[in-house]
Order: sequence, then C-alpha cells, then structure tokens
Amino acid sequence: MNSKKKCRQYSADYIKYGFVKSPSNEQLPMCLLCEQVFSNEGMKPSRMIDHLKSRHSDKVEKDVQFFIKMRDSRKTMGGIFGKIDRQNIDGLVASYNISLLIAKSGKPHTIGENLILPAIQEAVTTVMHSDGRSVIKSIPLSNDTVARRINLMASDVEKTLYSILKTTEFSLQIDESTLPGNEALLLAYVRYILEGIMVEEMLFARPLVTDTKGESIYKVVENFFQKRKFP
Repeated sequence: MNSKKKCRQYSADYIKYGFVKSPSNEQLPMCLLCEQVFSNEGMKPSRMIDHLKSRHSDKVEKDVQFFIKMRDSRKTMGGIFGKIDRQNIDGLVASYNISLLIAKSGKPHTIGENLILPAIQEAVTTVMHSDGRSVIKSIPLSNDTVARRINLMASDVEKTLYSILKTTEFSLQIDESTLPGNEALLLAYVRYILEGIMVEEMLFARPLVTDTKGESIYKVVENFFQKRKFP
C-alpha cells in the first residue's frame, strides 16, 4: 500500500471558483474575496465550491469573467500602491539630501519650498515632458521640515563623533573667537586617526559667559567632557 500523499498542483481553472495563486506560495490557491489560503490537501474543486457557498454565497452565481476582472484589478492596484510607496520612499530620501545641501549652503530654510521645489517641477515638466506635481508632492521641504531634517542629521553626526572619541585617542585644539556683539566664543576641534586617515572635526562651540581666562576655558571644556562621559 502506497502511504505517500498525493501532491496536487495549482490549476488556472481555479479562477472560476474565485481562487488565484497565493502570493506567498504559488502552489497554493487563495480566495480572492477573503484571501484565505488553502492547503495542498484542500486543493479540490469541491472544497473551493463549498467555501464559496458558505463564505460568499452572494457570489455563487458569478461567472468566471467576474473573478478574472477582480484578479486583474487586484494586480493593477498592487502595482499602483507599490509605485506610490516607492515614490514616497524616494521622496523622503530626496528631502533629507536636499536639506543637507541647504544646510551646507547656509541659505534660509525657506529656499526649499520657495525655490527648489518650483525648480524641480519646471525641470521635470520641461525636460522629461511629464507632470512634475506628483514628484514635488512626494518631497516635503517646508521651512519646519527642512529644519527638522537638519537637526536630526546633526544629532546623528554628533552621536557618531562622540562614539568614536570614546574609544579613540585624539588631540584637542581650542580657539577663541568674538561675535559681532563682542561676545566671546570658545571653539573646540578634535583630530584623530580613523582607518589610517587623519580626521579633523569641530567638537563644539560654546559662549564664554564670564571671561576668557584659562580657568574659565578649562571649566567649559571640563563640563562638556563630563556631560558626555568622555574618558
């Protein structure tokens, strides 16, 4: 006696019962109406008919064209939503990249919404001969958004630098500067070796509230190091 179970194969005819290939396993049928996936043992026309009658009785009299249209509509909508999701992700990346360019240029954050987005729309419309409105809608560049993006990136850069300095030997350089209102500013730079390359980064910029004496400078540096638990 053969104890092996019969392994059924998916059939395109299952569409007339309202079933298509399961996205997770193309060998198994899935109900178009409720997305229930049948096992291999349940891959029988009689089981599918019973499912249709018991779970979707209002669709029992529908012909095969009804289910074919439903299947094709599902594919189209999946493609549309997939494209929208991809565009939203790309738009988010572009928003961060453009915000970084704005920060490096020193321009007001409003330039994103007032100049860059209109320029993108004009370029897409003129060069690519397509509607640029959908593109700029996916790239948030309002004044507040750009400021938030820059702050998040700056915070990430700080965390990365602090993490490196806690495990790497570095040298510290201190400079004093004066702001237009005769306010004293203390600038600190660090140098360290990273993967065989000499790196120089600004560590902080802090106002000297009292005076510019050595003791005051030392306290500012000491407080900074203690707060961030540098060795």
